[in-house]
Amino acid sequence: MKSEIKNPTSRKVRNRGFTPIAYHGDNGVYNGWIYKQTPTYTFARFPALGRKKLSKTEMRFVREL
Repeated sequence: MKSEIKNPTSRKVRNRGFTPIAYHGDNGVYNGWIYKQTPTYTFARFPALGRKKLSKTEMRFVREL
């Protein structure tokens, strides 16, 4: 499944089967979506950051929208 969404909104993200999230990083809060989860990592896509691989310890900075 393709994880690129042009003009993403929470509604568009949910309709495509992804989970919208807010990631609290070092430079602010970034909105994006989770497109794949494995036992070790969670793969997320952010329009401002691109693709990011989040470990289990980084998931404490993620809030589901």
